[in-house]
Amino acid sequence: MAVAAWAGSVLAWDRELAGLKERIGGAFGRMELRRNAGAFIDGLLSRVERKTGWLMAEQAGLDRPYRIQSLLGRTAWDADVLRDLVRAYVIEALGDADGVLVVDETGFVKKGQHSVGVGRQYSGTAGRIENCQVGVFLAYASRFGQALIDRRLYLPDMWATDESRRAKTQVPSELAFATKPEIARDLIAAALDAGAPCAWVLADALYGSDTRLRRMLEGRRQPYVLAVRSNHCLRFVVGDLIEQTDPAKMADALGPLDWTQHVSGVKDRRDYASTTGLEFRWAAPSRNSTTGF
Repeated sequence: MAVAAWAGSVLAWDRELAGLKERIGGAFGRMELRRNAGAFIDGLLSRVERKTGWLMAEQAGLDRPYRIQSLLGRTAWDADVLRDLVRAYVIEALGDADGVLVVDETGFVKKGQHSVGVGRQYSGTAGRIENCQVGVFLAYASRFGQALIDRRLYLPDMWATDESRRAKTQVPSELAFATKPEIARDLIAAALDAGAPCAWVLADALYGSDTRLRRMLEGRRQPYVLAVRSNHCLRFVVGDLIEQTDPAKMADALGPLDWTQHVSGVKDRRDYASTTGLEFRWAAPSRNSTTGF
């Protein structure tokens, strides 16, 4: 059921949730696993503040957390199959021609050294270098709502090349080191191949600075708005010459009247400025496209 068609009643919500559980049940082989997955979803949607095995089990009316813990750690089911089912559901429910794909990474602070991919690395969540895991996530957003549709754990090189660590934590042999922009390319391409209607792909400067990501999107004729760093090297053909500059120099050359102030933020007011004086052009096989900032 599309979000636009939902009347908002509690009964409709219950029916839709039951339909979702039935839909994703294909990712779980046995009926018992399907019931456990349903209890897990109920726990995630509940008002329980800390989503621990014990508290989620209590929320589901279970005596012990065994079934919840078993679902996550002791049973075999394919997370990618589940991802495909969820992505298809999101596209059906939230899909819109003006929708956007948003890619970003987030960190999960850890105390120990045994979780796959853990290490001292920058965490956007903490705002500093921390002992953490980092995941790259892809979200779909439209006027109907937003939802995560894909994810991948970033495996640092020190993990990718440590055979002992890999064997101990059962990291698949085919999983090799990939940079975060490389992971983002795979996630975005998979979503587009799955039919996600997308007006723009959005990401911050970590991804906007990756030439291969931009070229991939250009090759697919997919519009994008990707941030770049102020010192990002830009080259333009001016007559018979190539002019080299960067966004900081281009911005400094603009006057005060070239900027427009905007307000954003749902809870906290945030002011920012934009200008149509900076244009970044990219060439597709049969057209030129211009995005103004």
